[in-house]
Amino acid sequence: MAISVQTLLDRLELGLRLVTGSPSAVRQELTWALASEVPDPSPYVEEGELVLTTGSRLSPDAEAWRRYVERLCEAGAVALGFGVSTYYPEVPDDLVAAAAERDLPLLSVPVETRFGAISRVVADCLSDERQKELNFAVAAQRDLSRASLAPYAARAIVQRLARAIQGWALVLDEDGGLRAGVPAGRMHLPRLRIDLPRLRERGGASSLSMTVAGESVVLLPLTVRSSIRGFLAVGRGTPLTRSEQAIVTTAVSLLCADLHSARSQLESQRRNRLAVFKVAIEGDVGLASSIADSLSTDFPQGDLRLALLGAPPGHELELLEHAESDYGLRSLCALVAEWERGRVVVLMPPAEGDVRTLEALLRRIPLARGAVSDPTPAAELPEAWHQVRTVFTSAPGRSGKLAFASDVATAGILRHLRSDEARGWATALLAPLSDKGRSSKIDLRNTLRTFLAHNGQSDASASALGIHRHTLRYRMGKVAEALGRDIDDPTVRAELWIALQLDEQL
Repeated sequence: MAISVQTLLDRLELGLRLVTGSPSAVRQELTWALASEVPDPSPYVEEGELVLTTGSRLSPDAEAWRRYVERLCEAGAVALGFGVSTYYPEVPDDLVAAAAERDLPLLSVPVETRFGAISRVVADCLSDERQKELNFAVAAQRDLSRASLAPYAARAIVQRLARAIQGWALVLDEDGGLRAGVPAGRMHLPRLRIDLPRLRERGGASSLSMTVAGESVVLLPLTVRSSIRGFLAVGRGTPLTRSEQAIVTTAVSLLCADLHSARSQLESQRRNRLAVFKVAIEGDVGLASSIADSLSTDFPQGDLRLALLGAPPGHELELLEHAESDYGLRSLCALVAEWERGRVVVLMPPAEGDVRTLEALLRRIPLARGAVSDPTPAAELPEAWHQVRTVFTSAPGRSGKLAFASDVATAGILRHLRSDEARGWATALLAPLSDKGRSSKIDLRNTLRTFLAHNGQSDASASALGIHRHTLRYRMGKVAEALGRDIDDPTVRAELWIALQLDEQL
């Protein structure tokens, strides 16, 4: 427990008597005891000190006592000890009135009690208190270090930190999502998330102190390799002491180390996925699958669709992380790897809505684009990879859109049809499909595209879409109905194919 004015009053050997002062003022923490007889000791007074004086050099009038007390309060003194003597046998009434007005605890120090004795008591108490705080901090830091070795380190660290500071603690990810925390702090999450952008702007070495719902809260960044990867928030009803601040600093270091370890593991997994992909596009799918099993990496089976996605400078990591965490791709057990900075490759089995999944991913990233192959037998992946890279490089495409590798054959004639009139014709021709798609869960446009890409072969088209051939026949009937065209007519098919290419380049 910290030393206060009440601590000195409880030391009966000092013989101190409280002349005036409220109970709350008497409980204020003392940082030192300063004896001074100068008329204005405020230049020498620091926050939290007890000032001791006999008043021998002060003018014995009410105004002088009032100014004296005001200067002490402004300097941060928390109490005044007045030593009675032959000069002042009693504490002056004007001094008592001035101290009472400012609620400055005023102590009467008897003649037999020397100021040096009071100073020694304060010094001894402070020394004991600091030793206790040091022992407490060392024990808490040791406990946090043991927690960092637990399987779920962040959760264990937060729980023990909250117990050490007798408050609450939360760990947030870089987007403000909750990673770990005690229940008492979770109610403050919406308020804390408001201040995260402000803390990001300050950089990795700053912290924020604030009051949230009457509690003192500190928000600190968790920095790994100069980048903020998360946040630690701690709070309770009173501000943290110095030893508690040291404990929080230790927790920050341990949480950053945990994030760095997780980051290193993630980078290792990314290298593994890229190695598997490189083996696969060399044509040895069996070896790629075997390596994937050994490295605990997903590798899809059967016919595969291959995609190359790209993002402009400044959004490279954003593209990679979105692709890695995309629920649709993960549900397909897709292999996602970073081919090079700003370029992500995806190897996935063909399924209903797979192209829309990739396009939805691209739309999350400003100016992102991509190229994708048709469903391809695993043995033909090297050729599919060559086509995808060619299309990605030669056809800039539209942001959020995918270019198809099968477009290589028509790329030459399309260069001559890039007029506004041709694109307007394509948009108008395909508009009924877009209108129909907005009111239906069936992607008729992609169904048509897949059907044409497979030269109208029902079995191959249905397999690529992951549906039964009867379902494909039903959908193509809806396409023909919406367009008012005979899909079996070769001229109509050619027009529709060219229209799809032109519209997708808009």
